[in-house]
Amino acid sequence: MCLTFDDGPHPEITPWLLDELKKNQVKATFFWLGNQTEKHPQLYERAIAEGHVVGNHGYYHLKGNVISLDIFKANFDRSQKIIPSKLFRPPFGKLTRKQAKYAAQQSKIVMWSWMSYDFDDSLTNEELLKKAKKQIGSQDILVFHENDKTRERIKEIVPAVIQIVREKGYTFDVVKP
Repeated sequence: MCLTFDDGPHPEITPWLLDELKKNQVKATFFWLGNQTEKHPQLYERAIAEGHVVGNHGYYHLKGNVISLDIFKANFDRSQKIIPSKLFRPPFGKLTRKQAKYAAQQSKIVMWSWMSYDFDDSLTNEELLKKAKKQIGSQDILVFHENDKTRERIKEIVPAVIQIVREKGYTFDVVKP
């Protein structure tokens, strides 16, 4: 089971999240934006030092299927200089075939098998956790988000999901390149 987090690092939620993961002895995989990592390099260093994996999520959070190949390459490459990683997750999970080919030459493209919908205000935390109990299975890649929209909600959801995963008898690992 892999816990993954997109869109960070976030100056408020990421420190809390790293503390929570340490408290629960869980390693995670982060797919961070280059522009955010550039603003908060200490969070990148801390995540790496604590045994987490950080992958590239682009410099800016751009939807691949609506940008040109040249813009995609520039966004990917700029982030790769800040986050030298063999893992890449496209924002929104959207890529054209040519973009995917370009990214795959340098990185493993990592999607997810279970979406938390932590960003969806129409769902209550209780609904999200009910969905987690019902849907999460062996070897899933779970995705959460570190951003202003999720910063309060994640504090309830992540600890509860860790407990759900453990109650199901699963263990945690990071995504391997």
